[in-house]
Amino acid sequence: MHNPTRILLIAAALLASMNSAALAAKPLKIFILAGQSNMQGNAQVRTIARLNMADDGKQMYQDMQVKDGLPSAVEDVYGVYFSNGDMSRGKERPVEEQAGPLQPGFGGELTPGTTFGPEYTFAIYMHKYLNEPFLIIKTAWGGRDLLQQFRPPSAGKYEEEKVKHGNSTGQYYNLIVERVNEVLADPGKYHPAYDKDAGYEIAGFVWFQGFNDMLGLYPGSKYDKDYSEYSRLMATFIRDIRKDLHAPKMPFVIGVLGIGGVEPEHPFRNAQEAPAALPEFEGNVAAVRTGQYWDPELARIEEKLKEATRKEALARNPELAKVAEQQPWKLDKAAWKLRKEVRPQALTSEEQNFQKVGTSNQAYHYMGSAYIYGNIGKAFAEAHGRIQASRRSTSQHGRQRGDASFNQLRVQQHAQRTAGPERGLLQELPARLVLGRRVQEQWLLHGHLRPSDRVLHRSGEPSLG
Repeated sequence: MHNPTRILLIAAALLASMNSAALAAKPLKIFILAGQSNMQGNAQVRTIARLNMADDGKQMYQDMQVKDGLPSAVEDVYGVYFSNGDMSRGKERPVEEQAGPLQPGFGGELTPGTTFGPEYTFAIYMHKYLNEPFLIIKTAWGGRDLLQQFRPPSAGKYEEEKVKHGNSTGQYYNLIVERVNEVLADPGKYHPAYDKDAGYEIAGFVWFQGFNDMLGLYPGSKYDKDYSEYSRLMATFIRDIRKDLHAPKMPFVIGVLGIGGVEPEHPFRNAQEAPAALPEFEGNVAAVRTGQYWDPELARIEEKLKEATRKEALARNPELAKVAEQQPWKLDKAAWKLRKEVRPQALTSEEQNFQKVGTSNQAYHYMGSAYIYGNIGKAFAEAHGRIQASRRSTSQHGRQRGDASFNQLRVQQHAQRTAGPERGLLQELPARLVLGRRVQEQWLLHGHLRPSDRVLHRSGEPSLG
């Protein structure tokens, strides 16, 4: 008769051994982030201080583990960032590569002026979800459109073979594939936790691009364009990049342009998120509306300043009121020139300081705000988490229906064939464990399985936290 305490202790040891081996056997997850200047990122590190100036940012500030004004690298996460490798103003630019522990600057010198994009908080919150090492590959080039420059191979020909700077149509799509394949050829070069035997898994793709297309050569007038072609190109891009990276079900997140916040609404945003609603992409493509992460306090201060400068511009030139009825941009232009002069009178000292600390770039670069880029990166991670959770739920449901009786039978057959308290422990263990290849090998080595007992066991997954 088995000693219950002894059984529990041995079972715990076996499960611990199984978990350790399972973790060692996991393929290294790799995430790909691509796009134009807002994927490059234009938030200076110094703007992280804004997070700690109001309650809506303090938790993120803590999650960044800020020390002496500088954020910490994300544990177990490494990154590599590629840019250039193209033509600019008729001249060839060599490939630029930054690699290292995932933090602003990708392992380079970290200063208050170092810039970053959504990748930093994507790494923080994706790691909270996965609780395992992973690698981020970022490829981004500012001022590039999907219509021509990122144009995927299956989209069909474009009327111009090259843009004015000498880059061929679709070159930046090809550069993404080339740079990613360079890393996949030797992931261990970029992440010390890579295990060659376990391999890697392309775990997801984030696309954050669109400003040049929003202003691009699509049918219609300046303020009433038909962006349906962008939707077609985006869907084609997803199909092609999955094919070319040999990842047919790779989770894909589209970052929908959100410059200025939720309002004013723009038809281009609908075109960007449209592919996520296609039946073929159900459950594996998501769209994230980034306008909802605009900094509300900065928006309030900016609107207050804008109204003050407009009022001053009209006071100095009353004729602008009539002109603005047909050409509102002329009033905005006149008001913009007065910002520096009007700011001290229009804003309190606290508001001026908040605006100074919280911004480091223009509105089209999300104000160069750590608050905005930080919340966008977090939202991208949460979108990937939802896709993975949905997949697990679907997979577990299928296994419960089709595999439960099979697994139970296999465990019972093994327990009947084995003798002795240790080898009989399988009948005491849960029947729904699914062992990976390396764990199976470990259990075979220690006599807990026979070669004929390839009982599948699946380890538990961390919950979204």
